[in-house]
Amino acid sequence: MLAALGQLHRYNRHVFLTPPWPEIYVGDRERRHDFTAAVAEYDRLTAAYPALGYEVHVLPKIGIEERADFIYSVLDLE
Repeated sequence: MLAALGQLHRYNRHVFLTPPWPEIYVGDRERRHDFTAAVAEYDRLTAAYPALGYEVHVLPKIGIEERADFIYSVLDLE
């Protein structure tokens, strides 16, 4: 059933994920789980999205402008 819902409500085949980066990870009011939980969630998502037919792209650890260029290149928006 989950796969059927994933096909019915698809916006785009591309999914961009940012891995949990220990260098910048900070807990706050909005991010209440710890780094270990963030890694577990990331691992869950990297397995779930392809199983639903999405193409996962992991954002590289580069500057903001370079990351935007990476996204544009994947989406063929250049």
